[in-house]
Amino acid sequence: MASARRTTAQALAAFVVAAAVAAVVTWLVLKPEDDGTPRIPRIASVTELGPLKQHPRVNGRDNGQSAGFGKSSIWVFGDTVTREPWAFISSTGASTGDLRAADGITITSTDVFGTSGAVPTNMIPYTAAEKAFAAKHAKERCTPQEDPNCGAQIGLWPGAIVADPARDRVLVFYAKLCRGGPENSRCSGPLGHGLGTGIAALDMKTRKVTRLTATGMSALPSVESGADLTQFFSYRTAYTAAATLVGDQLYVYGDCNSRCHLARVPIDAVSDRSRWEFFSGRDASGGAEWSEDYDDAATNLSAGSAGNSVIRVPALNAWLNVYLPPLSNTLTAQTGSSPAGPWSRAFPLMTTDNAGGGTNYAGFAHPEYAEKDGLVQYLSYYQQATYQQRLVRIVFDD
Repeated sequence: MASARRTTAQALAAFVVAAAVAAVVTWLVLKPEDDGTPRIPRIASVTELGPLKQHPRVNGRDNGQSAGFGKSSIWVFGDTVTREPWAFISSTGASTGDLRAADGITITSTDVFGTSGAVPTNMIPYTAAEKAFAAKHAKERCTPQEDPNCGAQIGLWPGAIVADPARDRVLVFYAKLCRGGPENSRCSGPLGHGLGTGIAALDMKTRKVTRLTATGMSALPSVESGADLTQFFSYRTAYTAAATLVGDQLYVYGDCNSRCHLARVPIDAVSDRSRWEFFSGRDASGGAEWSEDYDDAATNLSAGSAGNSVIRVPALNAWLNVYLPPLSNTLTAQTGSSPAGPWSRAFPLMTTDNAGGGTNYAGFAHPEYAEKDGLVQYLSYYQQATYQQRLVRIVFDD
């Protein structure tokens, strides 16, 4: 949320460019790929549906991955700026029982459990050590000359989200960072510096959010304490970009640069880091190979700015990787034969509206809204110029 994180200015009015978008859609012929990956589908139509309708106190918030749970759609957001009064929250969420997206999506609840309240609330809780760190280094209590962490705060940014109905929970993978400190400090800058990544569990029965404790590994250090047991990975091997559940196997994508790595774990053992495995390449017959050592991880699918969506599309008999590439306004996709691929070449879905300036990011699919066995998909992207998540309807040819 590069712009929204640095300013709380009112969002600019967005304009609809559906006709222009449709004109620049690249039509791709259905044909098998030479490497055996699923064919690339042809796009029948693209329609911009406008921004999501959010809580009236929300001035702007970014990311916006979602997952279906029961008869609801659960959404999670990163940095959130609210108005009247002004507030800045690093993680929020919302949910809705309206799973018909053709007329837009309204998510005005103030938390992931569907509460109707006056203002959105913080979603991922802070530990006692993190709260104490923020209080100790509050700007009104220090100066940069005497405190190298003066003004520093901990941020928790939600990323991938996946439903775990067997355990009545939704898992949210998040990044932990330190920011707001003096220039050139370990917590400097509005975007800060990454510390690690963790997993939050949304208990849909008790309506509580808990940060899972990692077992089966040595505790990772953090800026506020000698050890943070809620960190599953160091920031350099962050697995927060996308997640999908196949049977009892949870697949999580991360450690992304231009391409992402892939990890898997039985979902009932997600807290046990010793049970995680990492995609390490393919054997002579093309089958996926896995290693317990994340240093063996091989690149898999293409990376998006702020994350990806990896979804199953039954009508195409394929998996779809949806993303907005870094420094690009073109929503892009790949088809794959499994969560581990192999993946097709990247192909454009549409050119997103940047409202006259800047680069959009956070392009995601929302498969709980899909129609016609997945031939109709609803995607969103974050428009920096207006601080809005905008909704798009994509129809593939059958």
